[in-house]
Amino acid sequence: MKKEKLPRGIRRRGNSLIVVFALKDGTIERRSLGPVGVVYAKEQLAIYKREVREGHYEKRQPKMAFYSIANLWEAYLRDYRNRGGKDEGRLEIAWNHLKQMFQAQRVEEISTDSINRYIESRRGQGIKNGTINREIAVLRAMFQHGTRVTPPMVDRLPAFPTRLKESEPRQGFIEDPQYAALAAHAKATWMRAFIECAYSFGFRRGELLDLRVGAVDLLERWIHLSGAETKNGKPRKVKMTAKVFDLVCACVRGKKPEAFVFTRDDGSRVVDPREDWYNLCVAAGLGKYVITTRRDGEAYQKYKGIQIHDFRRSAIRNMIRRGISDNIAMKISGHRTRSIFDRYNIGDEKDLAKAAQLIEEGGQNQAKSDSKTDTPSFAHS
Repeated sequence: MKKEKLPRGIRRRGNSLIVVFALKDGTIERRSLGPVGVVYAKEQLAIYKREVREGHYEKRQPKMAFYSIANLWEAYLRDYRNRGGKDEGRLEIAWNHLKQMFQAQRVEEISTDSINRYIESRRGQGIKNGTINREIAVLRAMFQHGTRVTPPMVDRLPAFPTRLKESEPRQGFIEDPQYAALAAHAKATWMRAFIECAYSFGFRRGELLDLRVGAVDLLERWIHLSGAETKNGKPRKVKMTAKVFDLVCACVRGKKPEAFVFTRDDGSRVVDPREDWYNLCVAAGLGKYVITTRRDGEAYQKYKGIQIHDFRRSAIRNMIRRGISDNIAMKISGHRTRSIFDRYNIGDEKDLAKAAQLIEEGGQNQAKSDSKTDTPSFAHS
């Protein structure tokens, strides 16, 4: 069969004709015209060339790739890890719930209504508004990241619903007598040192558990937290109290600089102290296990009582009560913003009673001062 001879700039691919021409920058443009005749292809090629000469040719756009929400999550998680994010565990927990509804859907299919349906289903499961807000925040962050990558994975951001109203932040405190009971029942060296550091300085649980021996200066009695160990990425250091120093010394004795400070008797790192903490609180009479039922009807023992994070709130309040300035307290606890710090610096009934006493004493002092001022004086004639 004789090979078909086509005019310059026209090629055949299957049943379709392709026109080929150069742009002003020298790049080659190819446009498929479909199953058309050669005459039409020549006319269309001439039109394209004229548009190029006149400067109003619209370059062929590449076909838009389709991404699923699972693709969006994978890209977001990679970026989060590369940026040194420290809450990957929380992100994973949120995604484990989000993916049940969203992972197979395409990005452009997500709408305000579909997000609202997710919220409705979670509330129907009895999930608290704060938890749902955090899950939706992860979904929003995934979409926002998708708009910034090259090529973009998100062409249009859906309108996210207004945040759900959350309950007031937890206001649990650990008082000095309660702390004394915990210290008396803490048998493991690491636990005794752990709660002393937390109660004194308000360190976050992760900051303590990630602490390595090399970050402890026993000579000058400093604890140095690098940016990699703090939630906000900023390094900070704290001078150890005498009690913290003694307990930390017991934890680091015989260890190499790269070893973790808080380890169990067998030398293994303390990764999750919750069970140890629950048992300690129960032994000290500050917590208990209650029988409750899961959604599937299975019964289990649930802990109720004071939490490790209560140390952070208590330490901040104690520092303020003892005359430490807000600025210094924020440097010790690692708070970057005043608004978040104020959420932790919560007063209780004792603070309110003390305020009333100071107001009353101030009023009495003012009355005494006014009475002295109002006493008439008589000039000698």
